[in-house]
Amino acid sequence: MAARSLRTAFVAGALSLSLIATSCGDSKEKESASTTAPGGGSDGGGNAALTGTDCGQLEFDADAPKGGTFVDYAYMSDSGTNTSFDPGAVQTLNEFQITQAIFDSLTDFDFTEKCKPELKGDLAESWEVNDDATQYTFTLKKGIKYSNGTEVKASDFKKAWERAGSAELASAYGYLVNSIKGGEALQAGDATTLEGVKADDAAGTLTIDLASPNAEFASILVHPFFSPAEPSDLAKIGNTTGWGDKGLTIGTGPFKLEKADETEVVLVPNDQWDGNVYGDTEVFLEKVQFKMTDSVETAFQTFEAGEGDSAPIPSGKYKDAMAAFPKNSVDNPLMGVYYFDFGADDPQVGGDKNVKLRQAISLAIDRQELNDKVYEGTRDDATGIVPPGIPGYDANICDYCEYDPERAKELFDEWKADGGKLTKPIRIDFNEGGSHGDVAAIIQANLKDNLGIETELAGVAEDYFKVVAEPGGCQICRAGWYADYPTYGNFMVDLFSAASIGGNNFGRFDNPEFEELIKKAQAEPDDAKRAKLYNDAESLLLNEQTHAVALNFYAGGQVFRDRVENYDYGPLGFVIWERMAVAG
Repeated sequence: MAARSLRTAFVAGALSLSLIATSCGDSKEKESASTTAPGGGSDGGGNAALTGTDCGQLEFDADAPKGGTFVDYAYMSDSGTNTSFDPGAVQTLNEFQITQAIFDSLTDFDFTEKCKPELKGDLAESWEVNDDATQYTFTLKKGIKYSNGTEVKASDFKKAWERAGSAELASAYGYLVNSIKGGEALQAGDATTLEGVKADDAAGTLTIDLASPNAEFASILVHPFFSPAEPSDLAKIGNTTGWGDKGLTIGTGPFKLEKADETEVVLVPNDQWDGNVYGDTEVFLEKVQFKMTDSVETAFQTFEAGEGDSAPIPSGKYKDAMAAFPKNSVDNPLMGVYYFDFGADDPQVGGDKNVKLRQAISLAIDRQELNDKVYEGTRDDATGIVPPGIPGYDANICDYCEYDPERAKELFDEWKADGGKLTKPIRIDFNEGGSHGDVAAIIQANLKDNLGIETELAGVAEDYFKVVAEPGGCQICRAGWYADYPTYGNFMVDLFSAASIGGNNFGRFDNPEFEELIKKAQAEPDDAKRAKLYNDAESLLLNEQTHAVALNFYAGGQVFRDRVENYDYGPLGFVIWERMAVAG
C-alpha cells in the first residue's frame, strides 16, 4: 500500500497483528520458515482485548481469467519523486510496487488474515536463531533461479548486502546493515565486506552475526534491500544506481523487466519464478504497464477519459471518484502515517530552546480541516507516528496530536517570554504534485490565524527525498511512511534513529535517550516489554521533544476498472501483482 467496517475498526485501534509463534522445536532456538520472530506470541501490549478482532481476509479468486495487460496510471503519477526501483535504493511506495514484483527476499509476510500476518520463508526454506537473537542462520530453498536462469547462491545475498550498504551507493536504507556485525564500518566506507555474514554456497546457508541483539531481524529481512543480486547484473551496475536499467533489474520475483524509460515501465511474467508465501506459483497477467505522468491530476484525467485500468485520486476528487468508480481502494486501511518533520539542525525551529514553539505549531494545525478539504473525509486523524495494527500501538501516547488553538497560543506566548523570536518566515517544505501543496497551504493558514506565524511554501519539483534529507534541507518538511513490515521498530528506527540521518530521518533527529530506548527495544524478546520501550521512545519523540507533527493515517487512494479482479491488498499497501487479473 476492505470494507468500511474494517477501516473504522482499524483506525479506532481494534486491530491487533498477533505474530503468533508456532515454532518447530524449542521456540528459543529454532524458527522454521512458517514461524515468527523470537518472542512472538502477544499482541505487543496494550491491545490484549483486541486480539480476536476479525479484520477479514485478502479477497482472491483463484479462477480469475488468465492473460491480458494491466495498464497502471496509479503509481508512476509523480515522476519528480522517482529515483530508482533498485532493491538496494528504492524509497517510495510507488516505485516499490515495481521492485516487489521483480525481487524476492529471504522472508515475507502472509497477509491472508489481514489482522494476523504470518512471517514465512520466501527464498529461505528455514532459519534458526540463538537464545539472545544475535545470530541467525538461514537455509535457502534449493533450485531457486533468477529470471535469466542463473541459480541463486548464498554468496549472492552477501555481495548484494555489501553493495546496498556501501558508502558509495549511499542508499537511504543503508543504515539497515548496521544491525549486522561490520555494518557500521561498511556504511562509513571503512570496509568493503560485511564481517558478520558467512555464506556457504555448497550448503546453501547464510549465517548472520548481528552487531547487537535484534529480535525483529527476521522481519526486517522482508525488505527488498536484502534481496540477492544476480552476479552479472551486479558486475554491470556496481555500487551505483538510477532509474530503470541504471540499477539492478534481474530478480527472482513473479515478473521481470521488459522496458523502463521516461514513458513507462513494462513487466512480463518470470517463467523461473518459484512462487510466493501464499502458495501461488503462476501469474495471471501477460503484461503490466506502469505509465509515467507528471501529476496525479493528469493520471486521473487520463483514466476518466477511458485510458488505463487504475489511477490515483487527486485532492478534491475523492467523492466524485468514489461515485463514478465504485471499484476503488479508498476504504482499505493502511499501516502508514502522513506527517511533517521539524529540522533538528534548523536554528528557527530546532533544538531544546524551541520545544514549546514546536508544540504550539503541532496544536495549531487543524487535522480535521485537512481531512475534510483535501481527502474529503477518507482518512483519520493520526494519534501518533505509529498507526493502529502495529503490535504495541497506543492511541494515547501523543499530547500534541490534536487541534487546540488556545493551548497552542499559550505555549507560543511562553516560548516568546523565554526569549524565543522568529526572525524570518518559517519554510514549509513539500514535494510538488499530489495533495501535498494543498496540505501545506492549510498548515500555512492555520499557523497565521492561530499563532500569527508567517510562513513560506517551498515546493520541490524533483528529487524531493534527496533534497530534504541534506543538512539544512528540512525546516518543517513533509514526510510520510508506509510500513515496510509490521513492527514498531520500522517507524521508530527507520524514521528517527541517528543511523537513518541522511536517509529517511529527514529532520535529522538525534537524541541519546531515544537511541537507548530503541536499542533496548530491539534487543527485547518479550513482546509486551519491547512494546513498552517503543511506547516510551515515541512519547519522548512526540511529547518531550515534539520533533514531528503527525497528521493522518493513510488509506487507499486508487480507482480501477470493473474488469479488474484480485486488486485487494494487505495493510502495507503493496499490490500482489502476481494475483492481479483482467477480464476481456
